[in-house]
Amino acid sequence: MLEKFEKKVIEIKNRIGRKNTGIILFSLVCIIVLFSMILLKNFKIEKQEVQDSYNRAMYDFVSDINNIENEMTKLKITSNDTYTLTTLASVFAKANSAKSNLDILPFSAQSISNVSKFLSQLSDFSYSLMRNILNGDNISEYKDNIDSLYEKISELANVVDKIYTDLTANNIRWDELEKVGDEQIKDSNAEEEVSSVNYIGKTFTEYEGIIYDGAFSNHILTTNPALLSGNILSIEQAQEKIKEKLDVESIEFKSEQDGRIPLYVYEVKLKESNTLKTIYITKEDGIIYQMISDRNVTNEYIDIAQAEQKAIEYINKVGIYDIVPTYYLKSDNMVTISFAAVQEDVVVYSDLIKVKVALDNGEIMTYEANGYVYNHKERDITATKTIDEARDVLYKDLEIENERLCIIPTDSKDEVLVYEFEGVIDDNRFLVYVNANTLVEEKIYILLETEGGTLAM
Repeated sequence: MLEKFEKKVIEIKNRIGRKNTGIILFSLVCIIVLFSMILLKNFKIEKQEVQDSYNRAMYDFVSDINNIENEMTKLKITSNDTYTLTTLASVFAKANSAKSNLDILPFSAQSISNVSKFLSQLSDFSYSLMRNILNGDNISEYKDNIDSLYEKISELANVVDKIYTDLTANNIRWDELEKVGDEQIKDSNAEEEVSSVNYIGKTFTEYEGIIYDGAFSNHILTTNPALLSGNILSIEQAQEKIKEKLDVESIEFKSEQDGRIPLYVYEVKLKESNTLKTIYITKEDGIIYQMISDRNVTNEYIDIAQAEQKAIEYINKVGIYDIVPTYYLKSDNMVTISFAAVQEDVVVYSDLIKVKVALDNGEIMTYEANGYVYNHKERDITATKTIDEARDVLYKDLEIENERLCIIPTDSKDEVLVYEFEGVIDDNRFLVYVNANTLVEEKIYILLETEGGTLAM
């Protein structure tokens, strides 16, 4: 049987000829190489999509945790039941959001199980406390619980900030986190490599003092983005929008992201920069929603005023005008500047844009226009109460330093016209917002003083 097969192969080779046989073999090799290259390219695309989803989830998770910490700080000083309830609602929503983002990230289940449980309990505590206050309880009865929760969330915020810093500085990589299993975490070498990740699992324990009333709904109120018209663009059309707005040297489509705002994701090389940018643009209308990039900035050659001008030029490039800088924070030779829209000389904090600028050459490192896309529109600006009347309802120990009229968003996805008061209590600086029509205390922000500047949190 084998001899017959060999004879058959020889006959086929003789018919084809040695030259044609070589051509066929070469063609087969080329096909295999080409097929392998296609598989490799698809693998790289899929891997990049996964990396993008991890980066976005981590960015949102860190923001959620830091926001919860700030809301818990406000609970420590407010005496207004209405504001307490809205703050608790914010903690409830952000705790659920943080847990959802944490579930996406490739950490070992063992290393984050206590954190996940803590966030669930924090969400339940917030809901339960809202109900108890509505039934007549005073928040002062829960100050010990709030203080303990604040300590825990502050500890968690420090840990996740360290992990995020390690990731953006490439000290650890996503694939390393994926490989760190429960057994590896116990190994000393693995602990040294991903010490901040292990710190969550080894030292962050659940808070036992929470009022626990079982699981509650994860439903969070949403609103339709005010700036979007519903005009859906193709991948090619959205790509052209980016080219129209920015000086693009090369651009590559990466993925689509569905969610509250459907997005296209592109990897972009700009002419004036060697840093690759990940740009998220809305499928509707092609508005640049977010841009993320990072590099090590080792020197400062421009000041804050110059960086501010660079940020304004970038915002104008993407098609947004009538904005003013509000606060900034400098860190790692970069500065993050917050901008708000302006209408009739009234600052509209709902329409928020954040821009991070490198202080060595003015390069725009990140751009975030979430608040602007969701909220920008023309407002009816009418105040029925005077600023003197608003000042009378403030906490008596607040030493007022600045005041003005503005519009702010509420936790119920609405917005209100308010008087903004900047003042100091016990060496802590606050922004307090009083409704310009009802005189209700709407919001409190902590002004975080740092060597790099002041940021409203």
